[in-house]
Amino acid sequence: MPGNVVVLLNNPEGRAMIEQICQTNGMILAEFEALLQIEVEKIANKRRRGLWDEFDDILDRIQEEE
Repeated sequence: MPGNVVVLLNNPEGRAMIEQICQTNGMILAEFEALLQIEVEKIANKRRRGLWDEFDDILDRIQEEE
């Protein structure tokens, strides 16, 4: 993920909080970060076209792994 974009993930306490929320909701932090990275890239490019397709691809891979 582009450096320092999501400050909460750069802070140890914030990262621990996000990781706990992910665990509570049955998601791996790396999967959350992958989804977040796509969102950040789309915002940076000012183009959201294809965002849901990319989300679907990641979520499909998660389901296949389970």
